[in-house]
Amino acid sequence: MASPEVPIDVDPDTGIWRTDGMPMIYLPRHFLVNNHQAMEAALGREAHRGILRAATEKSAIAWCRAESKTHGLAAEATVRHYFRRLSQRGWGRFSMLELGADHGLVAIENSVFVLEATDRAAQPVCYMFEGFIQGALRFLVNSDVIGYDNHNIVCEEIQCAAMRQHHRCLIRFIETGH
Repeated sequence: MASPEVPIDVDPDTGIWRTDGMPMIYLPRHFLVNNHQAMEAALGREAHRGILRAATEKSAIAWCRAESKTHGLAAEATVRHYFRRLSQRGWGRFSMLELGADHGLVAIENSVFVLEATDRAAQPVCYMFEGFIQGALRFLVNSDVIGYDNHNIVCEEIQCAAMRQHHRCLIRFIETGH
């Protein structure tokens, strides 16, 4: 049964799933993580990270724009809604710990990548979320709410629970100028 917090409409003719009118895909967690790991192995970590950052940033901006319009939300409320929806969809539990004029911190508990890790990771594994967060913040920045004036935002995973030293992941973002 679908959660009332995340409305899922399934078109009986096409089988397409939608939430708030946006097409969605439902798939096993291991499928996503196995594909993620295969791409990292084939491309190398940094190339894969760069591709993911660009693609997920673009997707986060598009999602925030659509949800802001659908629900009539202000920019910061849209970003908080985005993190809530990511949490409700099984990516992990996202929470904004800090949101300052030139920096911030997002925590992720029960990350899909941490939960699928069978061994202790030698380095952070949740870097896919850097682009998610960067895109959400780019949406916020372009709304002129926090005054970055279209400066560059950089996100970096600085703590990962898969390394087994902490119970949650942390992604830091900073504004670095033009």
